[in-house]
This record gives sequence, structure tokens and C-alpha cells, in this order.
Amino acid sequence: MNNIQFTPSAELKSINVQFSEKAQLGRPVDPNSARQKRLATAPGKKTGRPIDPTSARQLRLLEQATRKALNGGVVKRGRPVNPNSARQIALREAASKLIAEQG
Repeated sequence: MNNIQFTPSAELKSINVQFSEKAQLGRPVDPNSARQKRLATAPGKKTGRPIDPTSARQLRLLEQATRKALNGGVVKRGRPVNPNSARQIALREAASKLIAEQG
């Protein structure tokens, strides 16, 4: 169990930073760093790589979301079952045999 206690400095408390009671891993954030100042000037702006809406992955995710919305939240995944396959026929026969033995 990690028993490290982190106490934020007065500078961090003054800018209303929320801390959890758990031990803070990594080094503390310096509010005077160039990165923190840049992030503070653009609140709500996401950092990192922008999303390309025409990429294959984004188109696939959009298609999945559309299918989910149209089907009431049910998404079919995987390969469809062939009811005439040998395995499905054997499973049906085994299920009917089990029902006949119980009834």
C-alpha cells in the first residue's frame, strides 16, 4: 500500500486545483510553467492530435453509432449464424433431446 501523503503548496491552492486523497504519482504540477500558462489561456480547448472526421476509423465509429441508434442500442457483432450448418443442426438436436428427456 502506498503511504505517501501529498500536500499541495499555497500556489496550487490559490488557483483552486482539486486534489484526491490518494498519493499523487509523478512530479507535482508547476503552475508557472509555460505549458500550464498556455493551457490556462485556452480553457476547454483539447490538446493533442486533432481528429480527422474522414479517416477510416472515424467513419467506422460513425457507422457503428448510427447502427446502434437505429436498432435501439443493440449492436450485432461478429459473424452471423448459419442456421443450416452442421453444428447448428447438432445443437438443435441436442437441445430437443434434452427437452424430451426432461419432459
